Amino acid sequence: MDSERPAPPTQERRVHRPFYLVAAMVLVWIAGVEIFLDAAKIATVLRSGALPDVETVVRAGGVDSYSLVGQVLMAARLTVMGSVPHLAFPLAVARAILACTLIFASTTVLLGRPTARVFALQSLGANAIFAIIEYALLKQVRGTYIDMAARGAALINDPTSSLSLPEFAHLIGYWLERVIFAARLGVPFAAALALTTQRTKVFFAEAAAAAESAEEEP
Repeated sequence: MDSERPAPPTQERRVHRPFYLVAAMVLVWIAGVEIFLDAAKIATVLRSGALPDVETVVRAGGVDSYSLVGQVLMAARLTVMGSVPHLAFPLAVARAILACTLIFASTTVLLGRPTARVFALQSLGANAIFAIIEYALLKQVRGTYIDMAARGAALINDPTSSLSLPEFAHLIGYWLERVIFAARLGVPFAAALALTTQRTKVFFAEAAAAAESAEEEP
């Protein structure tokens, strides 16, 4: 009958989030947390001035040789950054702040906020540009800390190791930095693709329409 009450229009045109959008935003959230924790650690250590000593790390031992090489790499990285605090500290603070925008943006996208898509694209772009700038500015730091880690690895006494530990440290440090850099560009790129598909645009258009309808209801 004509007098029947129609179903709410917002329920009829609501669409589900694309699965790839959810996956991309979860990845962005995880990347944001990882970047924030790393940057916060660097900023905290540089602020306190309590820089680690590579030789002390080696003498402490307590783990297998390959795990110790990883500890030596981390110690060397912080030590070398401590030699250029005027550069490393502001970069770490800026990276932590930008990482927070990734966490916030991915969360709002997952919640389906109508304006989240534009903010997320801006955040992804800012983080990608900053990653390129930071990578260029810290070129000398990377080379120095990897060389320091290789020298520290040479102090590890492990006759059972089938690999040259200094060469292992250099190889790990070299590729780790490049993999991290590729991830800091690849994750925003993949997420931006997910945010610019037609299905994603339709989802946010529907979310905006539903929000407007909810505001118009008495």
